[in-house]
Formats: sequence, structure tokens, C-alpha cells
Amino acid sequence: MNNFIPQQCLLCRSLHLGPAHACCPACQVQLPRWEQTSSCPRCARPATTGELCGQCQRHPPAFTRSYALYLYNSPIKELIQAAKFAGQWQHLRSLLPLSIPAWQHELSGIDALIPLPLHPQRLRERGFNQAMELTLGLASQLHLPIHAHALSRQRDTEHQARLSARARWKNVRRAFAAHGDLTGQRVLLIDDVMTSGASLHEASRTLLAAGASEVWTLVLSRTPEGLSRKP
Repeated sequence: MNNFIPQQCLLCRSLHLGPAHACCPACQVQLPRWEQTSSCPRCARPATTGELCGQCQRHPPAFTRSYALYLYNSPIKELIQAAKFAGQWQHLRSLLPLSIPAWQHELSGIDALIPLPLHPQRLRERGFNQAMELTLGLASQLHLPIHAHALSRQRDTEHQARLSARARWKNVRRAFAAHGDLTGQRVLLIDDVMTSGASLHEASRTLLAAGASEVWTLVLSRTPEGLSRKP
């Protein structure tokens, strides 16, 4: 099968041949890649020379390790916002690199992938869960099972982006519920963007309480700031 069909780049609008991707090869090179070796290993905050950031030392989150594919800078920021809020969700999976970076071998100890869930009301409004779209794409590359129903959101919380850093932690407190037996499993929690880290922390705490041995996170994009101080 020939997967190389003409496609229009979302950034420069030129036509290019290749597997489905939001951007042409020239624009892909310009995307703001996240660098593991210069980021906090626990929360993926950039520019920490690979050491634990101050926030993770003072207030370690419930998740143990974090990975990101991009920094939440232009044009990734605009592409993600268009996918989530302008009905272009099909572009989310196409933002995944054609091959997961060199740290893929570190994920060999992961037992399953878990997408960060939306509340059913939010899912009906949006029509898709961006975390699930990313999880489906990652599962095919990482060859790992998806525990799609291991975690649910039991409260329809306010949009995190509308809240202050401090309010985000209160907003998601006890917002999730775990289902099934996760005893002894190391799971990879997937979302599109990590900002304060509040949602990922609370979801990880819930999974650990359900028996998971460890929770790692992987996000499409990481904002430059560190985790906000918990109230």
C-alpha cells in the first residue's frame, strides 16, 4: 500500500508527499522539540540541566517520571488549540513524530497506557477526548495495551486554563475514580499538555491508591513553567 499521498501543511500550506502528518518535513524540523537531557526528569520542566526542579524537590508530584514531545510554544500551541477547540481533532495524532524519540527504550517497563479522561458531559460537548486520540497513536508505536476505562472523571470540573495556578489544584481534587485491579502495574498516563501538573498529579494519586506501583506521564507538549505550588 502506498501511504505517500499529497497533503497540505497546516503551517506553510504547501503540498507534500508522505505519511499523514500535520506539517511538511521542512516545518517539522522547526517544531519546538522537548529535550530530555536538559529537563526535570520528574515533571519534564525544561531548562533544568537534567536535574530535579525546585518544585519537584519541595513538593514531589504523585507521578514519578514525565516525558514530552514538544514545548508548548508556537506553532505547537496554536496547532493544539485548533485541534481541541476548532474541530480539527484529527490533526492531534498526526502531530506525533513518525518515530518515538530515543527514550522509547525507557518505556519498556510500562505495563499499560491510560488516557486522562474527560467528564462525560465535556466529552459530549467536544466530541472526542484529545488524550485518547494521542493514546491510540502512541499505542501503535509503543506496542502497549490501553486501559481505556481504568480511570474516569467523576466531576465536571472547570476548565483548568481559566483558573489561576493555585485554583487548579483545588479544582481537580477528588475529581477522578479508578476502576479495575491495577495492583503492581506501572502505567503511563497520557495527556495533551502539562501546565500546572494538577490534573496529572490528582489522576496519578488516584491510580496509585488503586494499586498501581508507579505512574509515569507522557504529554504531547510541556509549558515552560514548573509545577505550581500545591495549596
